[in-house]
Order: sequence, then structure tokens, then C-alpha cells
Amino acid sequence: MSSTLLITYIYPLIITPHIEIEKISIKPLQIYKGQKIILKIFLKNNSIIPLIIAKIKVNNQHFAQDIPKSIFYTKPKSLKELEIEIKAIKRGFIEKIDIDINVSLFFEIIPPIKKQIETAIYIYPNFSTINYQSVTNTSPENNIGLMYKLTEEGEFFSIREYQLDDIKKISWKHWAKIGKLVVKQKAQFTNPKLYFLINNISTNEENDEEFIEKVNTFLKYIISNNIEINISTLEKINEFQKITDLKNSLVFLSKITFLKTLPEIEKENLNNKIVLTDQNRILNNTHTSMIVL
Repeated sequence: MSSTLLITYIYPLIITPHIEIEKISIKPLQIYKGQKIILKIFLKNNSIIPLIIAKIKVNNQHFAQDIPKSIFYTKPKSLKELEIEIKAIKRGFIEKIDIDINVSLFFEIIPPIKKQIETAIYIYPNFSTINYQSVTNTSPENNIGLMYKLTEEGEFFSIREYQLDDIKKISWKHWAKIGKLVVKQKAQFTNPKLYFLINNISTNEENDEEFIEKVNTFLKYIISNNIEINISTLEKINEFQKITDLKNSLVFLSKITFLKTLPEIEKENLNNKIVLTDQNRILNNTHTSMIVL
């Protein structure tokens, strides 16, 4: 084996164990699907020899990186700051990001090392692509009413109980140019405990993602008002999870899978539960209390 080839092979083996990612940061903090963002990585070379060449690639299903980020020469025992442009391609909550680091000299011989960074990032769909429908309630006898407010930031819900004739008093105004729905009558929530069922019957992937984001912003409003939420999906109708903060909610929603067919549901299992659905997946049960997002 030639000396050049030997050095090319041995060098990455020697230095690779000494390469660490000290920390990362992401800007902007609020990320939308389709958005390009800057991931800042602080790469530390703990070795007594310099890091000559390395390529950095973000390995996560929620992000896309066009080409690996190349770095050239990092001094021994030093910290190097790198900026990598990545694109958010999938909605969801991210608890860990894998970063591949490929150390080489003249050409790549050994596989990249993988560094896992813990994080807490939520990627939102692009709100401009979401078509919010009118909010309705198919079971007014349960005294569950919903009024809704969509701001420029995409936060939108107010909720309260109402009597049957209250619906006539709700005044709506629509500003088409800025996509805002303003409720003139202020809403107040009075029910101390809620059991929600998410209608997770699939229509298509795009509609499913849009629907989950509507549920997310709806729950975010309720959580911010310190209201107790118990939530599940149609196929787990007796396995409710208590949601106490926004992170619990985001983690729960990010793990939802969509069904192709509706499971068998006993009518009594829907008592005192509110089904969250949208216009594409209305249940054919007029006795079910539904909120249509």
C-alpha cells in the first residue's frame, strides 16, 4: 500500500473520534413547511492535529439539504462555527437531529460518523395554503359552541358554551384581503374538562397534514387558557391522553397515523366526547358532537 493511500485511510480513523458538535442553533425560531432556514453548527476539533477536510450533512426526514457543507482546515483544539442552509419539507415535532460528518484527506474512504443532537422544534405547514372552513357543531343539544378568529399569525380559536338561540347573535366580518375572520362577540370558555376524538380517516396526504395543523392551532388556544384536555383518535377511542402543555400536544399530534377505513365504533363510546374533523371527513352520525375545522 502506498504511503499516500495509507495516510488517507489512517488520518480519518485517528481524528474522527475527536470531532464533536458542541451545540446548534436554528433561525428563524418559528419554522413553516417549505421554508429555508439557517442551521448554525459549532463544530469542535478536540484532536492535537488539524481537521483538514470534512463534509457536514443534516440527516432528518423533516429537512432537505441540497449539498453537504464542506469545511476546510480547523485548527487543533479549536471551535469552528458553520452555517448550513436547509429546507423544512415535512410538518411535525422534532426531538432529535442526526448530523453526518464525513472526514477525509484526499478522498472519502470510511463511512461518515453520526452525531445526534437533542432539540425541540415544530415545523408548521405554510398557513397561506390552508383553507379554513366555517366552524359548525352538529349537536347543539350538548351545549358546545365554537366561534373562531384567524389572525395573520394563524392562531384562531375561541370557544364557549351557548344556548340554542345564541347562534343568532354571533356577528361575523370577513376581510378577504388579509384572510382574517373577526368575531365581534367575545367568547369565553366555561366547560372545565374536554374529551376530544380526532377523526383520523385519511382523504389524501395534503389534506391530512392541513387538518392536523388546524387541530394543532385549536388545541394551542385551549392549552393557553389552562383548560384540561383529554384526547385520542377514532381507533383508540378508550385510550385518552391528558394534554397539559404545548409540547405534549405537539408530540401527540406528530405521532398520529391516518386510517384508510373507519373502525367500528359503538354509539355509546361517543357520549360526552367531541369529534374534531373537517369538511372532507364528516362522520355519518347526526348524534355525534363534532367540531368542523
